[in-house]
Amino acid sequence: MSTPPEKPASDETPVSAETPVSAETEDRLSGAYRRIQRGAIALSVTATIAAFLLVNWPSGLGLAIGSALAFINFVWLHHGTETMVQRMIAPAGHAPSKFRLMFHFPGRYLLVIAVAYVILKSYPRMLIGFMVGLVLPVLASMGEGIYEAVVISKIDQPPGSRT
Repeated sequence: MSTPPEKPASDETPVSAETPVSAETEDRLSGAYRRIQRGAIALSVTATIAAFLLVNWPSGLGLAIGSALAFINFVWLHHGTETMVQRMIAPAGHAPSKFRLMFHFPGRYLLVIAVAYVILKSYPRMLIGFMVGLVLPVLASMGEGIYEAVVISKIDQPPGSRT
């Protein structure tokens, strides 16, 4: 029988799952959800006003409906994820119900599909604005990711290397 070859020694040090995080970094990261919400609201209001003024009122209305639905969807996703985590860590008998957990995820898709169907069938001139509105919380999340990458990288630098 042959034995498998030994793995070559690596120069990398193993990364601990318990990497310490500074208090300042933890404060910044804990506010991400609120910053994404505020960013999504600011983008929605700005884009809706711009669509009303620069394009036409059906596009502006579609954008307002799409962004409101996307915001509700985002909040619902957050609550569904929290419910799932609570169910995982709660002691037996004290966890949230399975129905409540099962309702969060498919329910939000059904809501988006129903509203998109109504707009597509009844108000096709609002469709483009609606689709753009659905994207705005994603843009806010991307902005938050960039913000965290820039700000957190500056915070986590050793004290002597900050510029």
